[in-house]
Amino acid sequence: MLSRKVKLWGVIVVALLIVLAFVYFRYFFTYGQKNIVRRKLDTITGMNMNVTVFGFDGRIIKRWTGVQRITTGKDGRNYFYFYTREGKYVQLPGSVWYVAEEE
Repeated sequence: MLSRKVKLWGVIVVALLIVLAFVYFRYFFTYGQKNIVRRKLDTITGMNMNVTVFGFDGRIIKRWTGVQRITTGKDGRNYFYFYTREGKYVQLPGSVWYVAEEE
């Protein structure tokens, strides 16, 4: 069995590593690096969403299932896009009323 001293030092080292990791990710991680890590985690974990587009009268116009991620355009235009489960690209204007919910 391990002695109490060894266990105490182990707990101290683990706590110190947790604090150092928190400080590094909080203060020395740039915004771009955070986005890259977040996108990689999203790709690995992947969300499984249903995206439903509604008409002005409330009718369902189109529904896609198995959407992993919805992204907005970055070129100043107002639109969003995503890829379907089959790998097809779908782009919709920002004025469209849609609901994205997890399956």
